Amino acid sequence: LKLNQAKKFKDFEEIFFPYNVDFRGRAYPVPPHLSIVGSDLCRALLMFAHPKPLGKNGLYWLKVHLANLAGADKMSFDGRAEFADINMDDIRAAVNDPFGENDWWKKFDDPFQGLATCHEIVRAIDSGDPENYMCSLPVHMDGSCNGLQHYAALGRDKDGGKAVNLCVADEPQDVYVGVMHEVIRRVAADADEMIPFDENKENITGGEKDLLKKIKSARLVNGLIDRGVVKRTVMTSVYGVTYIGAKNQIKEKIDEKLEEKGCDIDELEQEIHTACGYLASLTMEVMGQQFKGARQTMNWLTECARLIAAQGQPVSFISPIGVPVVQPYRQRRPFTVVTLLQSITLTNDSDKMPLHRQRQVSAFPPNYVHSLDSSHMLLTAIEMQKRGLHFSAVHDSYWTHPCDIEEMNTVLRESFIELYDRPLLEELKNVWEMRYPSINFPDVPAQGDLDLKDVRSAPYFFQ
Repeated sequence: LKLNQAKKFKDFEEIFFPYNVDFRGRAYPVPPHLSIVGSDLCRALLMFAHPKPLGKNGLYWLKVHLANLAGADKMSFDGRAEFADINMDDIRAAVNDPFGENDWWKKFDDPFQGLATCHEIVRAIDSGDPENYMCSLPVHMDGSCNGLQHYAALGRDKDGGKAVNLCVADEPQDVYVGVMHEVIRRVAADADEMIPFDENKENITGGEKDLLKKIKSARLVNGLIDRGVVKRTVMTSVYGVTYIGAKNQIKEKIDEKLEEKGCDIDELEQEIHTACGYLASLTMEVMGQQFKGARQTMNWLTECARLIAAQGQPVSFISPIGVPVVQPYRQRRPFTVVTLLQSITLTNDSDKMPLHRQRQVSAFPPNYVHSLDSSHMLLTAIEMQKRGLHFSAVHDSYWTHPCDIEEMNTVLRESFIELYDRPLLEELKNVWEMRYPSINFPDVPAQGDLDLKDVRSAPYFFQ
């Protein structure tokens, strides 16, 4: 379907994508098969309609972009450009014979976008005048664990801001690695702990059972923890991941690692289940301690949502750019229509149904953060349009021509500072106090000492 759509549109000079905005203000292209929110293949097929010369630094940003797509994005920008230079023979091999013996590009995180970038780099260099080479390929700048960036800015959390690149640094900070190191340290300490009683004795107390589970769980997963094990839990923690969700995320990775070691995961099912629960709790505990400001803000948002839902009201607010948001979560009541041929079960989820109070509460913190990231994106888009620059975005991934990356980086930073110069939580509370006058909302959490102006000089805020 994707390639069929691309073939139909390939000879048009320009194609346009209609967009929908969801109830939080997030923008999505309407076409289901071919758009920038699609797969790696979809994104590789789409170019800007109007090419622009690469200019002085455009080739540099193409090389950085290639390194990002290859997964070599944990080094400085100069290091990423050097990655492309070092692998120039592989880049040319990918262009000249993509399905030959050299399968370097196929190992990328995003192989098709990587192959498209290889073509642009080679064409630019072989043109003999890269600065004047006309390029249509979008280059992306992505937020660094963007949900945590918004929480850090809301609470002016300096430690959290440093971990997610809101502050000046010589190299990008990797929040997942920071959490991973602390989890590894704690697991190793638990695994080294001696069992201070006979585990085979009768009448083991509840406390002894818990200690035994902890030590055995730590010993099972000790040495198996890497960045990938904790990444999804860290990434989704700001979007309200539950303990069960975190445990399932971690279990997928631990199962893979135990199978690689030759273990029978079916035979160890109960032990793995317990160990992954232990690891999920530990990871979430580390997250709460390393991002105290984010946790305080999340708890405040959750408590306010609980008070509103308890009144039988859906949680509603106005986003920073003026989008009225009403959470749509209501109980669903299925009913069955029986015909001569079959029975069909339909669901009634109209606005007249009772509230789903639990979802109103649990979904509010991530929905509020999504309204903030959509506000940041749209503020950036408006300013880019004012400057006559091409711009596209997938939530916290911002795209423009290679020659305009520096200017887009300036715009997205100024838009972020503009957004958070406002007392957003105080504004939210004021709106609620007018809308729900009978509720006594808790005070807004105290802010830390993060200076948002540091974002202007933070090179890896978006990278």
